[in-house]
Amino acid sequence: MNLCRLVYYSERNPTVNMDLRTLIATCHKNNTARSVTGLLHHNGNYFIQVLEGSRADVSSIYHRIVTDPRHINCILLACTDVRERLFPTWSMGLHEGMTDRTKEIFLRYFSKDRIDPEVINVDSLLDVLQDIAAEL
Repeated sequence: MNLCRLVYYSERNPTVNMDLRTLIATCHKNNTARSVTGLLHHNGNYFIQVLEGSRADVSSIYHRIVTDPRHINCILLACTDVRERLFPTWSMGLHEGMTDRTKEIFLRYFSKDRIDPEVINVDSLLDVLQDIAAEL
C-alpha cells in the first residue's frame, strides 16, 4: 500500500445544518475501518483537513467530502505520497475554534491568522496543524 496525505480547505455552507459531533463520530467509524488517519480544524467558518491512508481510501473520502452539501468552495491544497503519517493515532482528530493560543500558533508561521488557500504554504500549514494537535 502506498501511503498518501491529502490536505484540503473548504468553507462551511451556512445554509446547511451541521452537527460537528455526529460528523466526527461518523469519521471515526469510517476512517478506522479504512485505516485512515488525520486531523480536522474547524473555526466555525472554514475547514482544513488532513487525510492519511491508502490512495484509494483517501481519494474516495475526499470525493465524498467535495459533494457533501456542508462544504462549499473545496480547494485541494496537496496530495502526495508520504513515508509516514503525521497523525498516526487519530482516526480523525478535531480542533475547533480560533482561540488566542491558536492565533498565536498561526502567527508563528504566517503573517496573519487567516488562511488564504490560494497562496498557503502547505508544509507550514502542516507544521501549524501539528502544533495545534500537540495541544489537544
